[in-house]
Amino acid sequence: MKCQLRLLLALCFLVCLNACSTQDHIIPRRITLSTPAFEYTGDFKMQFKVQVDTLGDLPVTEYGILYLSFFRASNDTDYTPRIEHGAKMPFDQPIVLGINNYVYTGNAFQGKYFFYYRAYALLSDGSVAYGDIKSYTFQP
Repeated sequence: MKCQLRLLLALCFLVCLNACSTQDHIIPRRITLSTPAFEYTGDFKMQFKVQVDTLGDLPVTEYGILYLSFFRASNDTDYTPRIEHGAKMPFDQPIVLGINNYVYTGNAFQGKYFFYYRAYALLSDGSVAYGDIKSYTFQP
């Protein structure tokens, strides 16, 4: 009788342990981005690109380029564009695997000496994925 009780307790323990498995705790894969160099297309147009290497499991709610632009004698020493520190250039097309392009025709860089930029993607869970940081100095 004791042997059967121990066997029953061991079986219940194993069933309970199996119910607590980590199968329901799957961590979603994140999108991976890189920041290709922009192209100056003339007529004050700049073509920015976001390279998507993997789309991941979480939907992207917004993506584009974050940038910081500076005058020649700027005292700002934080050159890392982030959602909370920088200007957004959101792309208007749905994100796809590979190269995503956006032609910028605004004047945010007029009179500036240099700028830093990087790709970004806002995800549905509120997190942000970033690409690598690039910089450009305008020729006088």
